[in-house]
Amino acid sequence: MFVEVTEGVAAVRDAANLKALAVHATDRTHLSALGQLGQVADDGDHVWLSIDGLKAAAAVTLDDAERAEWSEAYDGMIAYAVTKGWASPDGTAVRAHLEP
Repeated sequence: MFVEVTEGVAAVRDAANLKALAVHATDRTHLSALGQLGQVADDGDHVWLSIDGLKAAAAVTLDDAERAEWSEAYDGMIAYAVTKGWASPDGTAVRAHLEP
């Protein structure tokens, strides 16, 4: 799964792929389009994505039949990220690579 950021728009793409998480931005100046979905990390190479916000944004891209199973798998992806130290200390955000 990745978040695609273009001028003024942030959209979740490939939500069914829970093996990877990234933010694709053709221009870093457009990252303000993330809004409540996330913010650039202090290192400038990652983005902190809201776990709940990402889940909600991704879920609307799926049909009803796949949403329940996907939701459980998403929770598993987040649990894995926590074990790797890729979650914020307060548990509300997950770290994603920022890619061009």
